[in-house]
Amino acid sequence: MNIFIKSVLIKIATPFSPLLKKFPNIIWKIRYCKDYKKFPNLKKPQSFMEKILWLSLYSDTSMWSKLADKYRVREYVIDRCGEQYVNKIYGIYNSAIEIDYSLLPKSFVLKTTNSCATNIIVKDKNILNIKETNHKLNKWLKFPYGELTGQLHYTQIEPLIIAEKFMEQTKKSEQSLIDYKFFCFNGVPKYVVIYSDREENTHNYSVMVYDMDWNAYPEFVNSRCPISDIIPRPGALEEMISIASRLSEPFPFVRVDLYLINGSPIFGEMTFTPDVISNITPELTDQMSKWIDISSLKQ
Repeated sequence: MNIFIKSVLIKIATPFSPLLKKFPNIIWKIRYCKDYKKFPNLKKPQSFMEKILWLSLYSDTSMWSKLADKYRVREYVIDRCGEQYVNKIYGIYNSAIEIDYSLLPKSFVLKTTNSCATNIIVKDKNILNIKETNHKLNKWLKFPYGELTGQLHYTQIEPLIIAEKFMEQTKKSEQSLIDYKFFCFNGVPKYVVIYSDREENTHNYSVMVYDMDWNAYPEFVNSRCPISDIIPRPGALEEMISIASRLSEPFPFVRVDLYLINGSPIFGEMTFTPDVISNITPELTDQMSKWIDISSLKQ
């Protein structure tokens, strides 16, 4: 969608966000029809996104809110896996005006807790446009992401700003920063979708799909995405699989995102309603839909 048109639609829809909150099923159905050119079958959900939609609307999503929260999820990760897997936090703020940039290191990352893709990577604060940055952060805090997308678990997240450590590789032998996205089903990771060659502060990246034995499946990458080169099996793969398994164990489905920094896994985020249509093929989501078991929840 054209960025200008999208911004206009957001401005029009935002004042109606309290009303939209009452009808998440309508928002979800509109999104589903836009992506799949048909209505979702919620009486007998079969596809991956139909089951995700059913879980979002009809199951208990109270834990989703905590774990989609970029700040509160840290407690869950520490309890289940250990403090060594969470990134260092420099500060947490109710508003951008509270940020004292003089107390932050030269490089860091700013993000909001209540949305998706609201991150600002700062490599050198000495050349940072603070006024522009604060304006963007405060705008993100007010953005009704959950209402406008039908993902109501985001509406229960307190809007905050986090300043955290900028993650980068320091060993020349290591790969550049890669995002490992583990698709997990009742505690069993099945596939990992990796994002590499990411351009800072953009949504541009290359994609590759691997199974848990590190077999590559370029045929599962959406044709609209650049396919990344096959990378060597990570030395910490088994450790990452274990982390993803422990974090995802209570849920029919969740995507667990991890980074590998100088050989050590670091937690990224947990996502219960991922946008799969943009980067992986229907053949893969058809496979994954069979692993989402909602039978006990429907009784």
